[in-house]
Amino acid sequence: MKKGLIALCLIVFITTGFGQETLRTQSDLTNRSNASRYILSATNDALLMTVKVWGEVKKPGLYDVPIGTDLVELISSAGGPTSMAKLTKIKVIHSSQKDEENYVTTIDIKEFLDTGNSKLIPEIRPNDTIVVPIKPTQYILTSLSWTQQLLSLFSAYALIQYYTSR
Repeated sequence: MKKGLIALCLIVFITTGFGQETLRTQSDLTNRSNASRYILSATNDALLMTVKVWGEVKKPGLYDVPIGTDLVELISSAGGPTSMAKLTKIKVIHSSQKDEENYVTTIDIKEFLDTGNSKLIPEIRPNDTIVVPIKPTQYILTSLSWTQQLLSLFSAYALIQYYTSR
């Protein structure tokens, strides 16, 4: 029984080590509630605006970018899309000025990449939030990964029970 318990602990240790998924966290967000809409760059006297990039980019977070930056430039500044990014449904949440409501625009960057039509890419405005979603297939792959890990644990436990009871 002692050998079985040691083997089970070893199997659990090994499978959990292989099953770890990398957790991506967003950059530490500072309190910007009192920040102005525009910032003057100290290096080249350019007027900068703050925007947020969330989701499937390599470096999500807050970015201070020059006025006139478009969506592709902003995503590139954030390290580009990950391999799990769904480029056909990128959301740009335009922040309202004063009492107006926010509104959302859905952009298909894949179409831009296929056609090269720059009219498809919007210019980013101050305080916009960009959300790059994950592909739906990634949800399935993640759940299959967890199922496979659980089945591996159950089969290892069954084998240990079989060999220790002989």
